[in-house]
Amino acid sequence: MIGKINDNLFSKIILPNKGAMHPDVVVGPKMGVDGAVIKIGEYYMVIAEDPIFPGPTMSPEDFGWITVHIGASDVAVMGVSPAYMSYSLLLPPETEESYIERLVRSIDLYARELGIAIVGGHTGYYGAVNIPTIGGITVWGTGKNFITPGGAQIGDSIIITKGAAIEAAALLASELGERIQKSGIDRKLVKRASQRLKEISVVKDALLATEIGGVHAMHDATEGGVCRGLWEIAKASRVGMRIERKEVPLPMDIKEICGYFNLNPYEVISEGTLLLTCPPDRAELLLNGFKKADIEAALIGKVLPVEEGSCWVESSGKQTALSPPEVDRFWDVFFNALYLKDDSRSNAEKILCSELSKAVDSLKKTLKADLIPEIGSNIAYALPDARKLEEIAAIPGRLLRFKGKVVSVGEPEMGCSKYMAGVLLGIRKHFPDVRCIVNLYSNEKIRSICRKLNYRIASMPVPVDFRQTDADFYRDLDRTLSVLDSVPQVIDIPDRINLERLILVPGETLDELVKVVLRISSELKK
Repeated sequence: MIGKINDNLFSKIILPNKGAMHPDVVVGPKMGVDGAVIKIGEYYMVIAEDPIFPGPTMSPEDFGWITVHIGASDVAVMGVSPAYMSYSLLLPPETEESYIERLVRSIDLYARELGIAIVGGHTGYYGAVNIPTIGGITVWGTGKNFITPGGAQIGDSIIITKGAAIEAAALLASELGERIQKSGIDRKLVKRASQRLKEISVVKDALLATEIGGVHAMHDATEGGVCRGLWEIAKASRVGMRIERKEVPLPMDIKEICGYFNLNPYEVISEGTLLLTCPPDRAELLLNGFKKADIEAALIGKVLPVEEGSCWVESSGKQTALSPPEVDRFWDVFFNALYLKDDSRSNAEKILCSELSKAVDSLKKTLKADLIPEIGSNIAYALPDARKLEEIAAIPGRLLRFKGKVVSVGEPEMGCSKYMAGVLLGIRKHFPDVRCIVNLYSNEKIRSICRKLNYRIASMPVPVDFRQTDADFYRDLDRTLSVLDSVPQVIDIPDRINLERLILVPGETLDELVKVVLRISSELKK
């Protein structure tokens, strides 16, 4: 499963474990509710939390935009202006400072535009993190009233803004635009879909609807899309619905993108789409307000008594059940975006990655998981004449420990491990025949096994005060290797503050490296 947990798991594990009961909590954890509501004096505080991660090639500026707007949308959709935020920025150890600065500046810019003060958070480098990630953005604000998805009333009109599959189409077009165009889809349509990245927000829509007034229920169509969003309003409000499918806006660019990937546009993530219910006599006022604000909107259905159920009315007049999709299939496409792109590798690079993949499979079958450090292991494998990062293959998500087994995240790619490639290039300055290296966990037992096996061990010096920058590490590695006449089978990395103790195993061939590693593993199992 990828994405939000399902209803059963939520009800079984999350709902029973909500901490202490507090009388000021007006709205707590509920499936399909965008945020919590806490009574503070005469006001209600709405607070929401979201994780945010970028697309594989998303710029830090766009990442900053969606971070602020997705977080802020969950507060705005409950009828309250977002006023404060904090966020936790988790970074891979190799993240460049320039990227961090661009991302943080963009978050600041877009928060300012929405009048949101950034009041706290956390930023740090972590080995378990593979891409820059907002581990959590918390946004909150206060108001004298609030709106939830659970306020729909029988007879209400149902309104949608923008249309279906806004987020899915925008992200797919942004990440895979070239591939989509090569299929024959008009370049202008692909460009229009990618431009919808800045439509992944309901802040403007929701605050305008709140200002106009008369809204009974409001919700944004995130995971599971329009279909799940409508279903969640019906479920929370204990009502039924009749939705005219032909009235749901489906712009041609979105229709083409979803069609290319065989995605149902009504059942895929659509942050940026606002769903609301209101009395019929307020519908026209809201629609006119959206039109003046240049926000596309449409009347798509009506709220019914719960016993009448919820249904789609197809163009033919046939009624079909309105129920949430079991999974949002967008994630299957999105998380494989890099692999769906055209493979531009040379034949030599394809062979290199294939050989590395076989070596990784061999290790996964028999390697003792205790040899994998908490930060994960990686194997770097170089082309014969490699002199730069792009000429070295590695595992993008590393080798990890999972339930006592060794698992790999992703298939080998060129140029995806800055740290291990840097170490390998450093070793090749002294021993150019070395083409591969792996990092493993180390303790006294593992080092004792290496000595028992009579491996050639090179020990790096203990850094001053156990503190070591990347530059210090490469300098010490260079000095350690410069006095050796032959390639060590094991390089012992000393204790360092806040870092696990590791060993490096270099090899001239993958077979040689795997053999050395598996002998250590075999002894460790005894």
